Amino acid sequence: MSELTQYADGTHANSRITLERYGEYVRVLHTIDEAFRVMLPALRGMREGTALFMAMSHAAFLAAVRLAASGELPPAYMVFRGTLEDALYGFYLFHHPALKPVWMARHDSDAAKKKVRDEFRVGKMKKFLTDMQPAVGDQFGVVYDATIDFGAHPNALVFTSHLAPIEGSTDQMWQYIDLSPVDQGMALRLGAMAGLNSLNVFRLIFTDQFDSSGGTVLLLRAHQEMELIPEPGGSEEELSAERVGLP
Repeated sequence: MSELTQYADGTHANSRITLERYGEYVRVLHTIDEAFRVMLPALRGMREGTALFMAMSHAAFLAAVRLAASGELPPAYMVFRGTLEDALYGFYLFHHPALKPVWMARHDSDAAKKKVRDEFRVGKMKKFLTDMQPAVGDQFGVVYDATIDFGAHPNALVFTSHLAPIEGSTDQMWQYIDLSPVDQGMALRLGAMAGLNSLNVFRLIFTDQFDSSGGTVLLLRAHQEMELIPEPGGSEEELSAERVGLP
């Protein structure tokens, strides 16, 4: 068996254990997933390309949850950031339909690529969201910046927080897998926040569809469940692990 296969098998096993252990965290992740799943069929036939951004956001959310559950935490934050960016791009293009040809022409030439970079700067789009809906935009910005701090961009915090001493040496090595309750609980918590914020943004676009499909009810439930999850690494989280018989 190759080391790559062993790594894949090990991370898969980690994911299964995590999804059993962190019940309170996982409950809200399930509800967020369900909200995406009831919404996507409700958008069929709308001839609104923005709906595809919701599918991309959902796919990124699922991939990032798997990474977080496996203990691959910095990469998980990279993909949770993608969850948010898919929602942000969808929102911006929905309100700027004249820019769709610009976005679609990105690979036509170097000049076209530069134009896309100029028109679709993340800071510019976040400001537009905040100007349109201050509460949603402010919270979106908090979560987006947190994903960057924890690993979506290379930075000193990510570098130092995943170093581990090498036994019998003064050297350190960077941990590929981090299953500590505090770090993994934080990743699952921030992942839930990324999913919630993405859904909040999409609801600004597809309010009627959210209401008619039951997506709004699920989104509200997810917000309520978010309030009930324990602090990462706290005594309530430890009791949760004991209830399923895990160390």
